[in-house]
Amino acid sequence: MKLNIAGRLHPTLNLLDEGCAIYRRHFTSFVAIGLEWLTPIAIAIGVLVGNAERIGANWLVVIVLAGLLLAIPLALYLIGGLSRAAVAAIDGRAIDLREALAIHPLGVAKAGCFTIIYGFIMQVASSAVSLLCVCPVYVMGLSASVFFSSVDSDSPLGITALAVFGLLLVGMYVLAFIIGGISYSSLFYALQPWLVERLRFGEALERSVDLIIFRFRSNLVAWGVSALLVFAVGLSVSLAVGVIVPLPAFLLLGAESTVAQAIASIAWLLGLALVLPPWFIWMALLYRRNLAARSGADLTRRVEEWARAVKVEG
Repeated sequence: MKLNIAGRLHPTLNLLDEGCAIYRRHFTSFVAIGLEWLTPIAIAIGVLVGNAERIGANWLVVIVLAGLLLAIPLALYLIGGLSRAAVAAIDGRAIDLREALAIHPLGVAKAGCFTIIYGFIMQVASSAVSLLCVCPVYVMGLSASVFFSSVDSDSPLGITALAVFGLLLVGMYVLAFIIGGISYSSLFYALQPWLVERLRFGEALERSVDLIIFRFRSNLVAWGVSALLVFAVGLSVSLAVGVIVPLPAFLLLGAESTVAQAIASIAWLLGLALVLPPWFIWMALLYRRNLAARSGADLTRRVEEWARAVKVEG
């Protein structure tokens, strides 16, 4: 069992290491693509926050709803741009920002339809898994809290009960995040044929389903570990950028200042631009590897390398 887990984890660690190396080599290009789409959002948020008092409540609701409707295509353009840049870097080509961002609106529309359908399915699946995994932990934590309330908090038994309750509470949130992270990772992975390849709707759908099922358990490990790593690194980077950068503005202008709040929003988006690219690089790498293995291209390459090595030795 341990060998099986290690065997599945080792390729994932190699995947993460290769993705981080690609991000380091092309850091400027990936951040530029992220900022290309996040900067207009940051400007819009800053303008909206700065003029919130002048805008009526009805118009504010309309603007928020319009922003939510635009969120899906904007997110798809961001995912597609970073995924295309990752494919270029994987192939050893220079990243062309214009080529990476030149995604046809029809392709985005098809990817949007798939995202809505896939998101609904994953919501149902993640809810079912949460009921099976998170609810027992929640019940155990609730039982521990009831037991803790009936004993002396200063006694060794009370301290032990409090520690158990804390661990169960942390475990519940970690499980919930892992399930949600797997959902998002699998979505980014499944969107590769739609945003990177030029396929018809049926072909893209068939390839997405095939490559989700192909090596499913290994994919689950890669999806979960990558999401955990993004969460761990993203939390620290977002706190550093989103809290430290706007801190002088809050100190000078006050927490209620609209300018300070706009600066804080922009800083958080900057943190996202720094944290998100590795996630899409890893999913692009996983997609390319599984596609090569599924189509037999990987086996063909190995046979050709073996034939060349035998020829050289002979």
